[in-house]
Amino acid sequence: GDVVVVEDEGEENKRKEETALGLEEMELVKKVGFARLKGVEGSDIDYLLKKYEIFIGRKSKSTPVDVVLGNSMSISRKHAKIAYNFETKNWELTVLGKNGVSVGKILYAPSSPPVVLRSQELLQFGDKLEPVSLYFLLPVKA
Repeated sequence: GDVVVVEDEGEENKRKEETALGLEEMELVKKVGFARLKGVEGSDIDYLLKKYEIFIGRKSKSTPVDVVLGNSMSISRKHAKIAYNFETKNWELTVLGKNGVSVGKILYAPSSPPVVLRSQELLQFGDKLEPVSLYFLLPVKA
């Protein structure tokens, strides 16, 4: 028969948790699908969030980000983070860049707590006169 290796329980439990998380992620994709960031007209940004945390910022060699918002100096290299909060089941935006991020026309500073993102919310980064504007889109729940 199979040789059973007895490990101390801590290890085994840790492994169980890891497998559970994999399943949870698959579940999440089934339940939530992938959110999208879609640039407003004139922008070719169309990014599918296939992981639970992404960074948004300006183009830079030293700090690669998931979504590049051009190279305007009013946008920080790491300007914002969007992450899924498993406890509240919401996507949240954390502002990192000193010039803040507008969500639905309200400007949030880096000191703000994470902002819950609703589908079709307009996110604006950088220059007030010529911001980079993206829509946050959630898949329609079937």
